[in-house]
Amino acid sequence: MPKDAPKKELHRHSFTGGLCGCGAHQAAPPADRTPAIGAALDEALLHGLFPEPMLRRALIKSVGAATLLGALATLLPLDTLKAIAQEKKPLEKTKLAVGFLPITCAAPLIYGEIRGDYAKEGLDVSLQKVAGIGLIRDKMINGELDISQQVMPVPLTMTAGLGGTTQSIKVLTICNQNGNSLVLANKHKDNRDPKNWKGFVFAVPFEQSHQAMQLRNYVASYGLDPEADITYRVIPPTEYFSNLRVGSIDGFFGGEPGGQRAVYEGVGFIHAISRDLWDGHPCCSVTAAESWITQNPNTFMAFYRAIVAASLYVSDKKNRPGMAKVLSQPQYINAPEIVVEQVISGHYADGLGNIKTADDRVDYQPFPKYSAAVWLMVQLRRWNMLKQDIDYKALAQQVMLATDAGRIMRDMGVTPPAADFGKEIILGQVFDSSKPEEYLKSVRKT
Repeated sequence: MPKDAPKKELHRHSFTGGLCGCGAHQAAPPADRTPAIGAALDEALLHGLFPEPMLRRALIKSVGAATLLGALATLLPLDTLKAIAQEKKPLEKTKLAVGFLPITCAAPLIYGEIRGDYAKEGLDVSLQKVAGIGLIRDKMINGELDISQQVMPVPLTMTAGLGGTTQSIKVLTICNQNGNSLVLANKHKDNRDPKNWKGFVFAVPFEQSHQAMQLRNYVASYGLDPEADITYRVIPPTEYFSNLRVGSIDGFFGGEPGGQRAVYEGVGFIHAISRDLWDGHPCCSVTAAESWITQNPNTFMAFYRAIVAASLYVSDKKNRPGMAKVLSQPQYINAPEIVVEQVISGHYADGLGNIKTADDRVDYQPFPKYSAAVWLMVQLRRWNMLKQDIDYKALAQQVMLATDAGRIMRDMGVTPPAADFGKEIILGQVFDSSKPEEYLKSVRKT
């Protein structure tokens, strides 16, 4: 090249499954062109499923092309995905009933309406506020809701048949990570050592909830017997602070803005935010019955695009200013704006005279992890809510919208990524989701 030739601007490519994170380039063809052909098919499929360039690039940058396609393939057969991508078929139904809980976890569902993401996909979504987790689960079982928010691990327990009717449920996205608090009544300000909590009565939103599992794990780590030493009461999140006020409970572990509302009302203090117990834990999920997805594949894909777009929007910290004003409205969370603001911003009063900052007090990354699902189900077995051992990893793969990329990539001649059963750090301890049986042996009572 001549010395005076203009230099081309360099772009550092980062390829996943043959596709660059920018969404516009693919890896150079190897000697064997089969992998390159597979990558080109991936790219064409993604273009068809996610025609909007900004959303498609954001998804590829977030999780990678192969991961995204593998995740979708756990919900719809590859042939169905190809058909949706190749031909803009009419939606099977346009009017959807979508259930949500009046807590900050619901932000993606709410913002799908606020931003017009549903309407953009041709959907007429009726958001239905439901007070309690048991009720919203029953409405989904009864077919009153097309899509609904469900606390984890309820979609897993429904699919496994734990607690009643067995129904195959799929997790489209995770609504949020963190976003919960362990709160105590003000009378316990000088009694913050969990070793002294024998006889306490705690509220949880649902018997088979991550809150109930995390609370059990927490008090057990301090030497208490969670089954004999603690009493649990199922109370809707909107009623936590009123129960603290009348003294019917000693504390609760629940979704926000319950914890911050207790501080605001002067009836309790935040002993710990859930991030401090298990950073990145899933709280709620966006779910649909497998039968509904199969019957309405084009509608499902339209809703999926909308909820992912809304999730990516609320997860971006630049978009957080003003969110509290929207979410606090009566038709949504119906709470004082200052209360919701402290949750969304992570700058909050703890009720003990301290102002704390936790930027990731709540987050809204949409893609779930197998490892979290495995830990939650293992806890249900640990405390004998699940009466027999199951294949925890197989259940996670069946329910969670997570990577089945290995099979898809092998079908297309592309080398698959490593398995996704990773590790979680919970109360400072490493949980290896690839070895759930070993963990159970170490913690189960004889």
